[in-house]
This record gives sequence, C-alpha cells and structure tokens, in this order.
Amino acid sequence: MKDRGGATRSLMVLTVLFCLLAIAPSLVKSSYSLFVLCLSVINGIAVIGLNFIFGLTGQLHLGLSGFLGIGAYALALSTTRAGLDFWAALVISIVTVSTFSLLLGIPTLRLKRYYLAIMTIGFGEITRSVLMNWSSFTGGVFGVQNIPRPSLLGFRFTSNLAYYYLLLCIAILLSAVATRIERSKYGRAFKAVRDDELACEMVGMDSTELKVLAFLCCGVYSAIAGSLYASFQQYVSPELYTLAYSFSFVSMLVVGGLGSVPGAMLGAIVLTVLMELLRFLKQWYLVVYAATIILVIIYEPGGIIGFLNKLVERIGRRRAPSLSKEAMQHGGGV
Repeated sequence: MKDRGGATRSLMVLTVLFCLLAIAPSLVKSSYSLFVLCLSVINGIAVIGLNFIFGLTGQLHLGLSGFLGIGAYALALSTTRAGLDFWAALVISIVTVSTFSLLLGIPTLRLKRYYLAIMTIGFGEITRSVLMNWSSFTGGVFGVQNIPRPSLLGFRFTSNLAYYYLLLCIAILLSAVATRIERSKYGRAFKAVRDDELACEMVGMDSTELKVLAFLCCGVYSAIAGSLYASFQQYVSPELYTLAYSFSFVSMLVVGGLGSVPGAMLGAIVLTVLMELLRFLKQWYLVVYAATIILVIIYEPGGIIGFLNKLVERIGRRRAPSLSKEAMQHGGGV
C-alpha cells in the first residue's frame, strides 16, 4: 500500500509539473526566459538518466559530462559532415554513447565507492581532452557549427517555442519510460543493489550486470539530452563538458530527490532557473547557489520530492481524524 501510494504521488507530481511546463511559455515574456525553459527540460532528461545509476543503483557517477559530450558531438558530426537528418543522427548518438557506457561500465563497475567516482571523473576529463585536441575530427576548440534543428512530417522546429514543445513531448515520453523501469523488476533490483549489494549477490543476483544495465540506461538518456542540446544551440564546443558540468547534474539530482523521476525533473528545473535568477549577483551568484544546495542537503536530505511527500502525509494525517469523526457521526445518526 505504501509503495502504491508513493507511485500515485509521483504520478501526480509529474502530471502537475508537465502541465505547468506546458503553460509556462504563455507566462514568460522574454525570449531569454524561453531559452532557460528549454535548457531546464534538456537538463531534466540528463538528470533522469543519472538517476538510474546514482539514484536507483547508488553508484556515484561523476563523468556525465563525458556522456553528454560524446552524444552531442556524435549528432553534430553526423548531421554536419555525414549529411544525416536529426533523427538518424540521434540513433547514431544513442548507439555511440551506449557503446562507450558498456566499454566503461563493464570494467569499472566492479569497483566500489570512491574508486568508481575517480574512474568516471577520469573518463569525463579524457573525453573533454580528446574533443578539444582532435581538431581534425572534432573541430578542436572551435567546435562544430550550423547543427540543424529537427524536422517532423515536413515541419521544422526552427523557433525556440516549437522546439520547446518538442523537448517537452520527448521529456514526457522518457519520464514515462523511466517510471516504468523504476517500477519493474529491474528497478527493484537496482534499489536492492543500492541498499545491500552483498545481500543481492548472496541471493543470486549479479550486481555487476545490474550496475552495467543502469549505466547503459544512463548512457541512452545522456545521448538524447546531449543531442537535443547540440541541436538546440546549433553549436557545440568542448569547453562546456568539464567536471563542474558533471557536478551540476549531481547537485540537481540530490536537490530534487535521489531515486525519484519527478525529483530528477524538479531538481533540474529548480536549479537551472535558480542559476539564471541569481545572475544579477555577478561574482557572488555561485556562492548563493552553492549555499542553497548545502541548505537543502542539510535540512531536507530527501530533496524537494521528499519535502512534498512529507507535506502530503502531514496533510493526510490531519484530515484522517476529521474524516473518522464524520463517519462516526453519520453512523450514530443511522
């Protein structure tokens, strides 16, 4: 009953969140605000991917920038040099990042705790270095320009508003898939590995195989997010894909709520918007941004989604006595 109640609350939060995102463009006035909304949704897709390996399986992955960079460049090079359309290039991006996630995941996910984090940091830094220095293939520090926007049934998503609603539809689809996986036997197995890896192995589960599967899911979502970002900006360069970029996604997941699809989306949207709202503080905005994250971690370790769950439970407990009194009164009257 508790799991079913939690699933219902998650579905309600996702529904309300996506409804608010659907009407958000009509509430903002500037093109820059729409630009931030687009970034928020793209970041949300990336954080949902990170949730598979970090939130559900409990493995600290600090190399997400590497996955995003490979995905973005795979799409950029496939469209600008090979002449493929967006959707074919997106498939190549997913296959490429999935291959790298398997090549990285199979040997490294046998490691535990800090060793895994160090390996993923190294992967992210190596990826950025290759993208920056292999100039004959990646364009080096100049990056790749003129990346086309996608088209569907003859309609090209050239305006940011049209592209935003395309992003929103993709985010809804990917959120539904992630929620389905979380509630499946694989999602339960991921959580079992997170809670007690040794106990999982004792009952016959292959913890390494499960972690590799979660890593693969993370790679697929990262490829989609990286590709959407490259097409949205129509330009990609290696200096974006730093360790700080990876840390920003980890922060979004922690603030939103580990192990929760709605939490991943909420954390991405809140921190992306917050970073832009604090720009007026100039050199101090990062201090305030970091302080906000620290306060959330200290006072609400469950993140935003944890706070919402507690709020709903508190309201439910307050309503329960009044409902029971009404029932007794009606019963007495009968």
